Amino acid sequence: MTVGTGISRITGFVRTALLASVLGMTGLATREMADSFNLANITPNIVYDMILGGILASLFIPIFVEYLTTKDEEEAWYVANSIFNIMLILLSLVTLALCIASPYVIKAQTFLSHGTRAQMEKNAIFLLRFFIWEVLFYGFCAIYTGILNSYKHFTIPAFAPIANNIVVVATLAIYRYHPNIYVLAIGGTCGVVAMTMIQYPWVRQTGFRYRFILDLKHPAIRKFMRLAVPVFGYVFINQIGLWVVNILATQVRGGISAFQYAYIFFQLPYGIIAVSIITALFPSLSEQAVKSDQEKVRKSVSLGIRTTAFVIIPSSVGYALLSKPIVRLLLEHLNFRTRDTEMLARVLFYFVLGLFFFSIFMLILKVFYSMQDTRTPTIVAAIIIGLNIGLDFLYFYTFKSDVMKVAGLALGNTTAYVIGAILIWEVLRRRLGSLDGKRVAVSLFKTCLASTVMGLVVYGTAKASRALVPASLGEELLEVFLPIITGALTYLAVATILRSEEIGSLKNLLLRFAGRKQSEIEPQGKEPSEKNGILY
Repeated sequence: MTVGTGISRITGFVRTALLASVLGMTGLATREMADSFNLANITPNIVYDMILGGILASLFIPIFVEYLTTKDEEEAWYVANSIFNIMLILLSLVTLALCIASPYVIKAQTFLSHGTRAQMEKNAIFLLRFFIWEVLFYGFCAIYTGILNSYKHFTIPAFAPIANNIVVVATLAIYRYHPNIYVLAIGGTCGVVAMTMIQYPWVRQTGFRYRFILDLKHPAIRKFMRLAVPVFGYVFINQIGLWVVNILATQVRGGISAFQYAYIFFQLPYGIIAVSIITALFPSLSEQAVKSDQEKVRKSVSLGIRTTAFVIIPSSVGYALLSKPIVRLLLEHLNFRTRDTEMLARVLFYFVLGLFFFSIFMLILKVFYSMQDTRTPTIVAAIIIGLNIGLDFLYFYTFKSDVMKVAGLALGNTTAYVIGAILIWEVLRRRLGSLDGKRVAVSLFKTCLASTVMGLVVYGTAKASRALVPASLGEELLEVFLPIITGALTYLAVATILRSEEIGSLKNLLLRFAGRKQSEIEPQGKEPSEKNGILY
């Protein structure tokens, strides 16, 4: 799963690099197509999440797993088809309505630009009328992924986004030589269709067969709807936060694109490692919660936090130190300019400061959903999103330069998730009585110490590489990859010296990839149940 997610994120990086290079970011020569594309492209995500996305992702698996565990498979499929049809009807109606209302959807996010970006609005409205149909396929994708994950099939959902990335990359390659807005409109939509349909053959292998069932009185559907109300509140609050970001960012040329590109970069380590851990952990947590086995829940949460921190914290340090060289190497081509690099690197820097806290927040959020508690995450979300919105306005209108205005939006996100992670940790600790705090604290101390040493090496190596090679592509490559390699080796060496128990999990994983049998792998001081629980 991690390999699939990694390839997905790498191809997503290629897609982002090509998107930025072809469309630019702040230049007028591109007729503001970058902001138009990004605003139109994220709007279906906002709409889908507000209507059903977060609900499906957070509730379908626990309820489906509950029926697979305590009932029979036939009834579980009955429930799955009922939820599928509710989703299909609701999303179809909403998609059709929003296709007609596309001008108002875009203007609701650009009204503070005071009519100064008319071309951007016009292009965004045109693109949205195509992209909005992605909402339906996102719904199918959520159900398919939920079914496969419930059966502990993680590989295909992890690889599926690669299809989307490949289609969009091909679309941008065509647009580079035939710059017609229809190419972007059709190609962007086809990418989501490909991502969804590639999972269907494997979904059928689990036993799923579509039937038109709409049983609103079934206990599982009633439970789904009852639990969905707080989840909808959580998702709605989050989308209000994103809507505010869009309203503010559209006032700066390139602001929407800088925020979105930086968020994609920010999501790379989170998406490869944290999402893999959370996704693998979620079905097991759901089973443990159904059986009321709090001790196993505590151990799973502890292991999830420690393994996440072991990778996310050093990644954050490396990203913060190398944000500008990475952006320059990957994106500064064709229509992407030096000032675009300056803006994007600054936004990325403030994003990655909160990467660890964001990852932990999302992990603990899933723990509550696995216990079928949707009320607590909504209350916590209301607090941190309200704080985030206030900070966004404060930072945006306090900072003077356009670059810092957009960077302030990332800083608002970081500040809010630092507070949110601490708050939701404390709430879960009170709920479970303990979160293996001493073990987690020791692990975090070792990880932070190793990351600090690594950071010093990365900084020194990056500085030395700039002096060794004259300004060229060679310098850009050396300035990025040499510090990454030396930093990674330093981090692993220090972690080994400190006897970080997570290093054993990493060693086991690498040995498995090298083809060694499980019996040949040394336990490295980790309990077998933990060692086999998540990483394999």
